[in-house]
Amino acid sequence: MDLLQEIFEKQYQLNKRILKDRHGIDYDRLCDHKNQDAETEKERVEWLLHYNRAQIHESIELEDSVPWKWWKDAEPVDWQNIAIELIDELHFWVSKCQLAGLDAEKLAELYHKKNQLNQLRQDRGYGSTYQKVDERGIEDNKRLDELLGE
Repeated sequence: MDLLQEIFEKQYQLNKRILKDRHGIDYDRLCDHKNQDAETEKERVEWLLHYNRAQIHESIELEDSVPWKWWKDAEPVDWQNIAIELIDELHFWVSKCQLAGLDAEKLAELYHKKNQLNQLRQDRGYGSTYQKVDERGIEDNKRLDELLGE
């Protein structure tokens, strides 16, 4: 098992435990995208937002670990705490991936495609001559396979 798969598996087990023990919710059901009944979809979105808000707040905690207040004397940077806050963000980020139907393999595949698209955008003048939306009105993110010749 590679490291990314291990992280995803450990986070899955933690979320499964927390949601069952603290909220009476079946995490397997939430992450099963074959299950698209209205109640499950509503709950899935609710938890996606919970995890997103938690990640945002972990990011704010990270920001508080660096001397960003220009009106004060700079305090020493707490790199150990920064690392911990990044890991806290990762916990919630992986949770969001799982609710969105991404496992480690799908994530890596989509990452590689999106990275190729970002390189292509740069090669073709992103921000000046490159057009994200084609003549059909479809954004390049929606046509990754077409653009990358897959």
